[in-house]
Amino acid sequence: MADFDYDLFVIGGGSGGVRAARVAAAGGARVALAEDSRLGGTCVIRGCVPKKLMVFASEYREMFADARAYGWDLEDGAFDWTRFSGQLNRELDRLEGVYRGLLEGSKVEIFDQRARLADPHSVTLADGSTRSAKHILIATGGRPAAARHAQCASGDGVG
Repeated sequence: MADFDYDLFVIGGGSGGVRAARVAAAGGARVALAEDSRLGGTCVIRGCVPKKLMVFASEYREMFADARAYGWDLEDGAFDWTRFSGQLNRELDRLEGVYRGLLEGSKVEIFDQRARLADPHSVTLADGSTRSAKHILIATGGRPAAARHAQCASGDGVG
């Protein structure tokens, strides 16, 4: 049997990749994970969570109007995008920290850089180093079907 640096190397630090890494590590596997952006993936960092926070923020104007109708004495204020975006980024930093803490607590080695599959048992990191693993999981997410079809139709992708 070949000697590998890890039992499992995960490429992608979204919810799926983080969960797979933690479960494998909990079972005693030597695990590493590479993510070139922020841990948490599209939903947590760029999609669902930021969207929900923006929607919540957008609903306050109506709440203030409703509150006045129920006797509250409120003055209209201006929305401060700079202040909101700072708070939003602090929340995303906090959530990423939760993911990082879960991985570190599971003893998963984290590489904050891009990784690419080199062969069936090796990945090459952006810094040029190579790591070997018995198993490699590519957990980089996907694209909506419409984007794939448009790419295939334009000749840019594989059908």
